[in-house]
Amino acid sequence: MDEEQPETAPDETGRAEKRNPHSIRFHDPEWERIEAVAEKCGLTGPEFVRFAALAAVADGPPAGAAADRLAPLIELTFRATHILVSKLRTDMLDAGREAELDALIAGARGVQDDLIGGGLDGEDR
Repeated sequence: MDEEQPETAPDETGRAEKRNPHSIRFHDPEWERIEAVAEKCGLTGPEFVRFAALAAVADGPPAGAAADRLAPLIELTFRATHILVSKLRTDMLDAGREAELDALIAGARGVQDDLIGGGLDGEDR
């Protein structure tokens, strides 16, 4: 980083407070991206990193950030599972394995009921 000398900045009371340098390691392509964005904002790379980190700490993690990242993966998993199970169901019916399929469905419903705490109070689905 290009901040070798401690600098001063006003604290919450307006008094000058000494800053000490700290080291963060980036891969060269990462740092180049940071510097490019920093330049567009009229900042140096270290200033940009400091402001971004302090803003993240002040605001906390974005609400639902993990869910936002996971939602597309969950949807993709659900769709792939649906396609595979539909194919397996068709293959089992074509092979005359209805009884085995019914047993698998009943077992899956039992596991589902256990997971969600009892399900639909014994109603047939």
